[in-house]
Amino acid sequence: MKIIHFAIVVTLWSGVLGYDYHCSKRSALLLLKRPAYEFSIKMLQRVTEDTDSHFVYSPLSTWLQVTALAEGATGSTLREIWNVTKHHRNRCFKKKLSEILETLNSELRYESKRKSVMAVDRLIRVKKSYMRAVQKLYGIKVMQLDFNEPKKSADKVNKAIEDGTGRVIDTIVYYDDFIDSTLVMSDANYFRTEWETPFNSAYTQLKPFYSNRGVKQVYLMNQIGYYHYVHMPQIHAKVLEIPCATRRISMLIFMPTQKEWIGEIFYSLQNTSLTGIFNMYKKNRKQLINLTMPVFSQQTEIINIPELLYDMGIKKIFNPDIAEFKTVSNYKMHASLMTQVTDIEVNEKGLTVETAAALVNNDTVTDFLVDRPFAYMIVDKITEFILYAGVYSIPGEVGTEMNNV
Repeated sequence: MKIIHFAIVVTLWSGVLGYDYHCSKRSALLLLKRPAYEFSIKMLQRVTEDTDSHFVYSPLSTWLQVTALAEGATGSTLREIWNVTKHHRNRCFKKKLSEILETLNSELRYESKRKSVMAVDRLIRVKKSYMRAVQKLYGIKVMQLDFNEPKKSADKVNKAIEDGTGRVIDTIVYYDDFIDSTLVMSDANYFRTEWETPFNSAYTQLKPFYSNRGVKQVYLMNQIGYYHYVHMPQIHAKVLEIPCATRRISMLIFMPTQKEWIGEIFYSLQNTSLTGIFNMYKKNRKQLINLTMPVFSQQTEIINIPELLYDMGIKKIFNPDIAEFKTVSNYKMHASLMTQVTDIEVNEKGLTVETAAALVNNDTVTDFLVDRPFAYMIVDKITEFILYAGVYSIPGEVGTEMNNV
């Protein structure tokens, strides 16, 4: 009996190993989407705490940046990064991830822009093999600059960011970021919504928005249509999906069902997954929803990413005495700065026109009123990557929201 049991265990384990190394886009996604999700949720928890619960941020960009650093890390530094990112080390899977990201970026070219730059002091002499790998696998531009001329270095990075984001974001680093530094990582993102079904601007009205800081008048847009909508008691929120023009992309709106801190949603989300949310949508047909939500824009600059990563357990890459980057350079180096600027605009625009008059069913209309703090995600339904996420809780003048961390 013991011998039979042992044989079964060996067969199952061999199957797992064989499956792990069957390199395809599908298997790569199965291995990577959960680690990317868990990393994203943990970062969103920390960003929420540090922004007074009002921000927009791209957790996927930070995951890719840290994974790119792992490409050049060795020893305990590499193990520390892997313990947090859980990225796959097999080179074939890395290539498949690169192909997945390339396809996603090509389909998002009209809605989203991302430019990630790794600036390294020229004296460090980065190995060409590392530069090629990072640029090809993760789409990160590596720039070797003279950090003894900090203003020129800052100007060159900012110019690359400006060109990469279509001049939406033009400043992300400053001259003093290059003083006493060896490696500076900068990431800029912007997202402009194009809805599958646009909102009619004629129905947009100035109405009250209730926040912890009081009541403020904001523009709320309105539409009646069929949407995926579920109530999820496990995260204390109602979740509605708004499809974008690029159909693989959707915005998920999380409205709390209890009077609690809005940031609790990201803590609760660690107990579920995007797969779980989408499966609930599949089980229930679309519902007729009277959707009312703000027209808003946000831009958030996060400059304390090293502190957030340190809190998660990635510590050695920031320590000049113990950081191990032997695959990057033969010289000692460490990550001095990691920063991100993300810009999002949500308005009525779309590519097709459909009005409430086209709705002929006799379904009951459910109100989904977004007139108080809410969380949101821009997600890719194919990879289940969280491209952007945020919390809107402090209304300002339309188009002027900005906060720095």
